[in-house]
Order: sequence, then structure tokens, then C-alpha cells
Amino acid sequence: MQQEQIPQQQNVTPKKYQLTTPTKDKKQNKTNQSTTIQSPQNNDFYSPKNMNPWKTPKSLLKSNHKQNTPDHCIQASPYSDRYIPLNVSRNLFNKQIQPFEIEEENQYEELLSENVLEIDENKHVSILNFNKQKHDKVQSSKQLETPKRKIDTLPIKVLDAPGLEDDFYQDTLHWGKNNLIAVGLQRSVYLYNVDNSKVFQLAEPINNNELSAYYTSLQWNTNGQMLAIGCCDGSIKLWDYNKNSFNGTMNLSNKRISTISWANPNIFAYGSKDKTINICDVRVPNYQIFQLLGHTQEVCGVTFDGSELQLASGGNDNKVFVWQMRGGNNNNNNNQYISWEIKSHKAAIRALAWNPNSCGILATGGGNQDKTIKIHSSLTNQQITSINCDSQVCKLRFSKIVNELVSTHGYEKNLVCLWQYPTMKRIHQLEGHSERVLYLSASPDESTILTGSGDETLKFWKIFPTQVSNNMSSLFSMCEIR
Repeated sequence: MQQEQIPQQQNVTPKKYQLTTPTKDKKQNKTNQSTTIQSPQNNDFYSPKNMNPWKTPKSLLKSNHKQNTPDHCIQASPYSDRYIPLNVSRNLFNKQIQPFEIEEENQYEELLSENVLEIDENKHVSILNFNKQKHDKVQSSKQLETPKRKIDTLPIKVLDAPGLEDDFYQDTLHWGKNNLIAVGLQRSVYLYNVDNSKVFQLAEPINNNELSAYYTSLQWNTNGQMLAIGCCDGSIKLWDYNKNSFNGTMNLSNKRISTISWANPNIFAYGSKDKTINICDVRVPNYQIFQLLGHTQEVCGVTFDGSELQLASGGNDNKVFVWQMRGGNNNNNNNQYISWEIKSHKAAIRALAWNPNSCGILATGGGNQDKTIKIHSSLTNQQITSINCDSQVCKLRFSKIVNELVSTHGYEKNLVCLWQYPTMKRIHQLEGHSERVLYLSASPDESTILTGSGDETLKFWKIFPTQVSNNMSSLFSMCEIR
């Protein structure tokens, strides 16, 4: 290494660290001279009282005379008056880099960036870049989206049901809270135990009337302790699960019972071909409480909402009625229980479903001449949306676990479809039945649905998760207590 000799008349301490670089021949008649960057170690040199040799005082900037640079600071350097910290030269010498190896000015900048600023060569970085940069989000929108669950396209179990009618005006399949599946096969009712896969037939009461033994509808009550069975002659039989026997029979209609719906363990409603809807209570001696009149043709479907305050009914007259079970509507002179009449369908309405996750939301499905699913709000008495399904809508059911709707269809596609609410976007469709899917029910934990068809088969589909949130489970328990 080369060191410059400093005259002795200058009172400057010796320099400890020196960096010499050969200068370029930019000017003529110039020989190679070395550039030395000195770093004095005298503490008094940097004291506030002394003049900083690297900076012009502000007081002199205002004066007109020219400031003379100290002699010990006059150095021939291609880098002008650039200041380099002491640790730069120290780091450079620790890496044993010889000064004469530097041939270009940009190599000096590379060494500075690597040793001092620690800048990656492959990444472009601007020093003191004040441009606004977007902060990285903790979670992107894709991460916030709920992951799509896997839905099996094939049924997990298939049962043969010989004699299952392909009739739009019958409803003879229901999965109870006791995990027993009741299915009506013409003149017989069978119970299938899901836990042990055993099947047994209900003992039929002695009756000479052949029509009374032809079953057209059935449903378990909300706790699975009693089964109501509707017959073709208009009678209803009650079967007690605990006693394993029929508990009673009521004859309130003279035509077939098309649909039955329980509000709680004691009260239920049924619709008949005689255009009437009867509200019954098993605790009353004659069972009947009152009768609802409004439909002009056969009642195809009835269903209670979760609060037991409203009853929806669909008929072969292409109308849907929403009935108030408590208080009624005094503005309607014909029937004080009717709160809303829906006339937007163009075919018979058999498919009805209340949304357990949203108060007052009712889904209705039209027959072969309509082929639509309509969502209504009984709070505002307005239609929310309408979806064309391109096939007959046979059954509807909202899930209690997730906010989704299941629909079964007939002519012409015979599908089982899953819809997301409230967007009503079709999530999935299941194929497997060769005839109209007229029957639909769900397991007690709401994770599996059961479908029945005119092809005389029952299929189990696992489409919903099994976990239920604490809020939902507490809601179910409150409904059961009530």
C-alpha cells in the first residue's frame, strides 16, 4: 500500500486508515496519483469549537469572501468531496480487496451497497424512496374465503323401496329424530333403523275399508315419538313409538291426505284433496282445533316455520298462502288467518321450505308448467328473487348447518341440486335417480339427506358438515323446549 508523506509543518495527527485508488487519465499531462481518504483520531478535531473541515460554516455562507479549504483537506479525488464513514474502509480491508483492482467507478458503488447498505443485487432498491407502497395485508381475500368442502357425487347408501309411488300428490317418506325412517309403500308402512339397519312393518289396525289402508302421507313429530299417517280415505292414524301401537284415528276429511307438517310434539297440520287445511292437537279429545279455508283446489303442501307462528300452504290452484297462527289478520273478511297470498307461480306448488337461519324467508317451487324457485319475505310480503330450474320442482329444504338450499326435481332432469343462499348460485348437482325425485328428508344431525324416487329407490347423500355451532345448537334446544 502506498502512503503519502504529509509535511511536518501541518499540525495534523497521522492517518491510521488509508484507501488509495488509481486515478483515471481524464486530463492530459497527469500522472497516476493516489487518492487518500484520511480519518483523524484526534477528539479535539471533531469538537464543536473547531471548524469542521468537511462542512462550510453557515456564517461564512452569508459573507462575500471566498472560504479557503484547509491544506490537509486538499486531495485529488475523482469522487469530489464525498464522505465515506470509517467502517467502510475497515470492511473493505477486512475482505482484503486491493485498491488497484478497482477499474471502474460503478464497482465502488457495488462495494458500498454490499458492505454498508446491504442491498441485494437482484432486487432494485431506491435509497430514500418516499413513494407510497401498499402495505401487505395480513390475509388476502382468497384466504378469507371459506374453503370449498368436498361433496360426494355418489350416494353413500342405496335402499330398495318396491311400491314407492311416483305420485306428485303423495308424501310418504320421513326421517325422524329417533333415527328411524318411515316409508309408506302402498298399503304398508315400514320403519328402517339407521343404527342397526333393521326393518320392521307397522301392525295395521283391523279395518274393512280398503282405502283406509292405502297410505298417502306421513311424518314424525318433532321429537320422534309419534308418527302421523294420512290415508287415501281422508283418515289419519297416529302411531306411538314408545307403545309400539296405533294410538288413535281421526276422520276429519273425506278425501286423501296429501301432506302433513308438525309444529311441535303435539300440534300438526294436514292438507287434503277436499281443499281444506286442518290444525290438530293430539291432547284434544276430537283432535281438531280449527280449519283453514282458502284454496280452491287440492292442498299439495303445508309447512310450519320454526317459530310456529306461520304456516305456508301450496295448492293445485297455483297459489301459496301464508297463515298467521296467532292473532290473525282482521282486515281479511274471508279468513282472518290469511296474512299473504302469493300468485306468482304458474303451476301447482308442492315444494315449500322456511329458512331456519333467516326469519320470515320462504322458498316455494312450482310444478312442470312453472319450473321456478322463488324466495319470499313474509315480513315485507314481497318476492326477493326467482330462479328458473328448467325442470319440475318437487321438494325444497333449507339446511340448519349452513345457509344453503336443497331442491329435488322431476321432469325432465330428475336432479338433486344444492343452492347457496342468498345468492341462489347453484353449488352442486347430484345425479342418480332415473325417475322424479319426489321425496326428500334429512338425518337428525342434518348432515345427510335422503331422497326417494319413482324408480323405487332410496338414496343417502352426505352433503353437509356434521359440526354445528354453539349458537345454532342452543337455538335448536330452545325450539325443542318450547
